Amino acid sequence: MRMQKRKRGFSLVEIMVALTILMIIILGLANTTISFLHETTIDTVRVRAQSFADMRIAEVRGYQDYTTLTSTFNNTDVPETGFNRTTQVVRDKSATSTCNNPLGCPKNDVTRVTVTVTNAGLAAPVSRTVAISSY
Repeated sequence: MRMQKRKRGFSLVEIMVALTILMIIILGLANTTISFLHETTIDTVRVRAQSFADMRIAEVRGYQDYTTLTSTFNNTDVPETGFNRTTQVVRDKSATSTCNNPLGCPKNDVTRVTVTVTNAGLAAPVSRTVAISSY
């Protein structure tokens, strides 16, 4: 009788165990990738909303006629499809100071500008507030 040589290679059971372990690893990586893409999308929407708010604040700061800020910018608009931007401009002349200037004191005239941007993809609206005084 001849002795059979031992065959080299993997058995079917070993291959099935290796494939099962590989599938668990791949599914874990796929789940992580999906979560990463979801968070990236949310961050992109948030950054765009912040950009729309910052653009409006810059526009208000650069506006030349301080006395008409309220009538010019107190509104709601759509900077891009899906985004709503509300600008609230409130002029407050009630502040007091010890200034003796006959032309008025800038500290007595402060305008607060609040820009709020909403989008369906945001958990909470993005809001920016700035105070501007006359000069």
